[in-house]
Amino acid sequence: MRQKHPNTPLLPIVASIFAVLSSPAFAQTTHTNHITTDEELPSVALAAQTITSVRTKVATTERIGRNDLANAMINDTKDLVRYSTDVGVVDNGRHLKGFAMRGVEGNRVGISIDGVTLPDSEENTLYARYGNFNPSRMSIDTELVRGVSLEKGSNSFNLGSGALGGNVEYHTLNANNLIKAGKQAGILVRTGYASKNNEWVNTVGTAYQDGQLEAVAMYSNRQGHETKSNGTGNISIGSSSQKPDPAKHRQNSYLGKIAWQINPDHRIGILINGQNGKNHTNERSYSLLESAWREADDYQKRTNANIFYEYTPDSTWLAKLKADYDDQRTVLSAINYKGQIPYDWSTKTYKDEKKLDEIYNRSFKTNYQRLSLGTQFLPIRLFGGHTLSAKVHMARRDFLNINHDRIGIGASYETDEVYTIQYPIRTTQFGISLKDNIQWSDLLSTSAGIRYDNQKVAPQELNAQCGKACTAEGKPNSKTFGIWSGFFGMNIQLSPDWKTNYLISSGYRIPTASEMYFSFKNPYGTWKSNPHLKPEHSLSQSLSLQGYGNKGVLDASIYQSQYKDFLFEQTSLIEQTSYGRTHQTPMNQTVNIDKAKILGFELQGKLNLDTVILAPKGLKFYGSLGYSKGKLSTDASLLSIQPIKTVVGLDYEAPSGRWGVFSRLSHLGAKKAKDAQIEDVSSRCIAFEFDDWFGRKICRRTELYKQIITAPYLNRRSHTLDVFGFYKPTDSTTVRAGVYNLLNKKYHTWDALRGINAYGTTNTVDRDGKGLERFYAPGRNFSVSLEYQF
Repeated sequence: MRQKHPNTPLLPIVASIFAVLSSPAFAQTTHTNHITTDEELPSVALAAQTITSVRTKVATTERIGRNDLANAMINDTKDLVRYSTDVGVVDNGRHLKGFAMRGVEGNRVGISIDGVTLPDSEENTLYARYGNFNPSRMSIDTELVRGVSLEKGSNSFNLGSGALGGNVEYHTLNANNLIKAGKQAGILVRTGYASKNNEWVNTVGTAYQDGQLEAVAMYSNRQGHETKSNGTGNISIGSSSQKPDPAKHRQNSYLGKIAWQINPDHRIGILINGQNGKNHTNERSYSLLESAWREADDYQKRTNANIFYEYTPDSTWLAKLKADYDDQRTVLSAINYKGQIPYDWSTKTYKDEKKLDEIYNRSFKTNYQRLSLGTQFLPIRLFGGHTLSAKVHMARRDFLNINHDRIGIGASYETDEVYTIQYPIRTTQFGISLKDNIQWSDLLSTSAGIRYDNQKVAPQELNAQCGKACTAEGKPNSKTFGIWSGFFGMNIQLSPDWKTNYLISSGYRIPTASEMYFSFKNPYGTWKSNPHLKPEHSLSQSLSLQGYGNKGVLDASIYQSQYKDFLFEQTSLIEQTSYGRTHQTPMNQTVNIDKAKILGFELQGKLNLDTVILAPKGLKFYGSLGYSKGKLSTDASLLSIQPIKTVVGLDYEAPSGRWGVFSRLSHLGAKKAKDAQIEDVSSRCIAFEFDDWFGRKICRRTELYKQIITAPYLNRRSHTLDVFGFYKPTDSTTVRAGVYNLLNKKYHTWDALRGINAYGTTNTVDRDGKGLERFYAPGRNFSVSLEYQF
C-alpha cells in the first residue's frame, strides 16, 4: 500500500542552518587529524560531531561519547542512530541485523568491539521468510562502553572484510571512566527505566588505578518487553495484527579489565567482556494458518577475551610495540514452539488452549582467534615528518550450524532429528599493513596506508546429517582470496579557522558461508550454491570543509561511494519435473552483479549563541542534515539508502555543570517511489479455455515472470521532538530524564517498513494493510535514570 506525500520543503531548512552556522566557529571540537589511541577517545556534544580523519580511523567518523550516551539515555541500536543523519538500522521484526550506512547495510557495515569484528549474519531469503533462525547482528550493551564511533565510508584498512559502507566500533570503559579526579578507586551504581518497552536497566561497577595497576569490573542487567507502537486497532492475530507481538527479554552483560605496568617499558593486561540474552516472543502475527500459533525464544551469547603485552622502550626510533591475542565465541540460536489451536465446533470458536506439535531448535556457532603484532615508530625527518606504523595478524574463524527438530510431538509419527543445513566452514586469515602520517608543513599534512589480506575459506567435514541438496554437490572445494586495500588522505589548513580535507579509501567483503555454500531444493523454490563468488569491493571519496573557532563548529562534506562485484541474491525462473509434472519455479542464487554508486552530502554544526547574540553562556544551537541517492546497475533500487534527515536543537548546560537541558527536532524525509524499486516474481495466465460448468473462460496454464515494481510500503515524512536533560543534586549523584516524541506523532520509519517480508509467515502484513498499525514507531514515551558515582 503506497502512501503518497507532499514534497519535502528542504530549502528553508538548509537556508536556516547555513545562515546560523556560517560564521567561522569551533569552540570545543573533536575534529582532529593527529594520531590518537582508543584510550584518548574524546567525548562530544549531543548528536555528535563529524570528525574527518586520516589517522587510524580512515573514514568520516561521528563519535558519541560516554556522557552523551548517558544524557540521551541511549539503550539500544535504534537509540544510537536516533540523531545521526544517513545512518539507519536493519529492522526485521524479532531481529535487528546491524546498521545501514552509505547506502549499504547488514554485513556490508562492520561492527566491532575494541577492534575485534563481530560475526556476519548468516541468512538467506528462504529462512528470512519463516523466522526459524536467529540471524541477528550482535553488539554490546551501551552501559559498558565509553564511546561509539560511527565510521562512514570504506574502512577495510582497519577492519578487513565487511567495512564496505563503514563500521560501528564500540570502545569499552576504562578504569579512569569510573574514578573521580584525585582518587585511586571508584564505584558506579546506576538504574534506569524506559517506558517505550517497559525496560529496567541496573548497572554496578568498580575500578582501581594507581601508578602500576589498573582494574575495572562492570555488570549490567536489562529486563523489558516488546517496543510499543503508536498504531491503533484491536486485531491481534495473524498478519493483520495491529498490535506488536508480546515479548519479554532479559540480558546480562559484564566487563572486566586488569593491566599491570611492570616497569616503564613493559605492560601486560587481560580484558574480557560478554553478554547472555534471551528474548521470548508470543508471535501472534504468525500467519501460517488461522488456527496455527508460534512462540519463540531467541538466545544470544558472546564472550570476547584479550591478552596483551606492550613494550615502550627508551628508544630513538621505536615508540611502541604491542602484541595481542583475541578470542571470541558467539552463539545465536532460536527455539520455535509451534502448534494448533483446537476448534470448538459447538461454539464455532477456537478454544483458549494451545496444542504443541513442533519444536525447532536452530543454532549458529562461531569461534574466532587472532594473534596480532603492531608497532609504532618515532617520527623521522625525510622530506617532511614521517610517523610510521605497521601491523601483522593471523586469525582463524570456525562457523557451524546445528539444528534439533521435534515434529509430531505426542503423536504416533513423532520424529526427532539432528541435522545441519550446510557444511561447517573454517576461514584462516593472514594480514599485514603499513601506514605513514606525514607532516609536510604547518599547513599541509597527508596520511596513507596499504594493507594485504589473504583468506582461505575451507568447508570442513559434516558435523551432522545434511539434506539431499546439500550432499548432492559433495563437499565443496576451498577457496582463497588475496585482497589489497588502503587509503590516502590530505589535510590543508586554509587559515587559523578553516581547513579542508580529502580522503579516498577502499573496502572489501568476503562472501559469507551461506552465500557461497548454502543449497536447498523444493517444488516451490530452489536455492543454489555458488562457490565461485568474488569479493565485493568499494571505493569511497569524501571532500570536507571545516570551520572552527570560539563560536562553534561547522562541517560540510560531500562523498561518493562506488561498489563493484556487488553480491546480490538473483532470482531466475527454471522448469522442474516432480511427481510426473513439469512446472516453473524460482531459482535463487547469490551472484556478483556489476556495480552500485552512492552520492551524498552531510552538514553539521554547533553555534555558541552567547558569542553572537545576547544569550546566557552555555546556550547552543545544533543543526545537521544528511542526504544521499544512488542505485544498482540493475533497474532495482538500493533500499538501504536512507531518506533525507534533518536534526536541529537548542541545548543549555549551566556553567556550573550542575544541570543541562537538550532538545532535538528531527525531520524524517519520505521515501520516494522512484527510489524504492524492487524485483518481484509474479504469475500470469497464458492459456484460457471455456469451461461449460462455470459458463466462462478459466485459466488452464500460468507462467511466472519477473518485473520491477515499487516497494509496497513507503513512509511519509514526519517530525519528532525530544527533550531531555540532567541534574546533579550532589557531586556524586546525577538524575537524568527525557521525553521522546513529545508531540505524540504517529509515523513509520523507512527502516521498519522495508523490513516487512513480502512472502512468508513472519513479519508480514495482510493485503489490506491493517497490520501496518503494529509497525508504527512508539508514541510519546519517557526515560529516567539515577546514577551514583563515588
